[in-house]
Amino acid sequence: MSDIVMTDTELYDAKVNWFKEHDYVEVEPLAFYRDLYPIGSFQVKGDYSRKCGNGILLYRNEGKFKHRYIFDDLEEIKNWIGKEDIFVRGGSFIGKRVKNENASMIYALTFDLDGQGMNELEMVMQFMRNGTNIPMATYVVLSGHGLHLYYLLDKPIRATQDTIRQLNKLKEGMTKLIWNRYTSTIEKPQYQYCLQGFRMVGSASKMGANYPVRAYKTGDRMTIEKLVSWIPRLKDWDEYRINLTERSTVSLAKAKEIWPDWYERKIVKQEDNKWHINRALYDWWLNKIKEGATYGHRYFCIMCLAIYAIKCNISEAELKRDAYSLLDKMNELSKKGDPSSQFTKMDIEAALQGYKEHFKTWGRDKIALISAIPLPINKRNYRTQEEHMKVISAIRDIVKPNWREGNGRPKGCKNSNYPKAEIVKQWCLDHPNGKKIDCHRDTGLSRMTINKWWNISTEELKRQKIINKIEFIRNKTIQLNETPEVLYPNTSEEIAKMRKNPDTVLELNRLGISFEQLENQHEIYVEDSVTFQELIEKEFGDDWIDALNLYLDYKMERK
Repeated sequence: MSDIVMTDTELYDAKVNWFKEHDYVEVEPLAFYRDLYPIGSFQVKGDYSRKCGNGILLYRNEGKFKHRYIFDDLEEIKNWIGKEDIFVRGGSFIGKRVKNENASMIYALTFDLDGQGMNELEMVMQFMRNGTNIPMATYVVLSGHGLHLYYLLDKPIRATQDTIRQLNKLKEGMTKLIWNRYTSTIEKPQYQYCLQGFRMVGSASKMGANYPVRAYKTGDRMTIEKLVSWIPRLKDWDEYRINLTERSTVSLAKAKEIWPDWYERKIVKQEDNKWHINRALYDWWLNKIKEGATYGHRYFCIMCLAIYAIKCNISEAELKRDAYSLLDKMNELSKKGDPSSQFTKMDIEAALQGYKEHFKTWGRDKIALISAIPLPINKRNYRTQEEHMKVISAIRDIVKPNWREGNGRPKGCKNSNYPKAEIVKQWCLDHPNGKKIDCHRDTGLSRMTINKWWNISTEELKRQKIINKIEFIRNKTIQLNETPEVLYPNTSEEIAKMRKNPDTVLELNRLGISFEQLENQHEIYVEDSVTFQELIEKEFGDDWIDALNLYLDYKMERK
């Protein structure tokens, strides 16, 4: 971290002076974008005979982002110099809709580094000069508070779905490499996809028009192969070592001939392959944001909320209401004394752009990556209930071979199935803290009869409590380990029993599950991943084997 505490504007000026003192040449905005987009990259304005994409410029208008085309003359860039909240992407698109399907060519890979003090800036530049950790960028852009490292590609890459997927993976690996404790004061890296838009060079930074986004030429163009060569040759990094060998493609006319069923479904009928997911997933993520959002990832947490809203068919009105309710929570994460770190309604409005159909395919891994909220996959052993019981019985036989000794009915015990005994037993089960005198008043049985069966009934009560606990643990274990990441509700009869069991109520409260959710057939996300044996040992301590034996006897009686 920096030794001297400076305001944001002082730090900006210090960085500008540092680049001057070290002889880095500042490049004018139009010269920068002409280098990024060589002549012939885009359509000529008014001439639509040539089939190619255009650059896309995003600007904010009344809280919402709008798009403008960038044609081959780059004149559109001039119109937005000095303006606030202007973003340009490192690729070209067919049409105004900025989505992967419309991407045409990719001209650069850009990496965002926030949390930049003077020490962090110097370390980034030193790493690049020395050729350690960070490859030399073509341009280093001072975005205001942070840096954007632009790696201009020696040749633009065609933006197929497979190419975008692979470049996103490469960007993930390179971000892990570039973002570390020496280059940023923010611990968790911020991941963006390969067509992410960044503040336009020459536009105003967050600090205003007097502090523009500046570009400095630092190196040469880069090939994808050279970037891949920076990925460490370690097993854990293999997934980032991409191969962009061109894949064969099939024309739409040929596809219609080869795959007529697919053509009918996807091209003619435009069938949606979206899964319809229970809203519990949306509510779960809303709570995850409240618990796990961090500074530097607030925007993406809200964006992921919008994505879950699309997945779960949540209305845009409800999404906005929930997103704005998080504003105070997000601002609790802001840096004290730093107004520019405040999370604003405009930031929320921008993040809500994630409420688009083409984001519906985003999965757990990508959401965990950009939000910096861990989403570990539940442990699975894929056993059936019968297999679970066989395993736990085998463990019991190994740990305590003589487990049968001392089991069964105590010697001298009379038949507890006697009708009056059943009355006392049932009363004790219904009144676990009841007294004999209350039993006498309620049942009308003599005190002598109650005394005769009282101890047996209270023992039965203890036994039933143990059975209820283990039954709950068994159900929970099956739900955690055998269902696809959701806890399904029990039957109404079982729910009625659960309401009477204080242990069940406490456990459901711990998991944040209400009886209303169970009764309404809601699916509940559960993150715990434990085994049957672990839960029983935790509940009963050293007596877990005896408790288990009692439960197994009970199961045999029921059979």
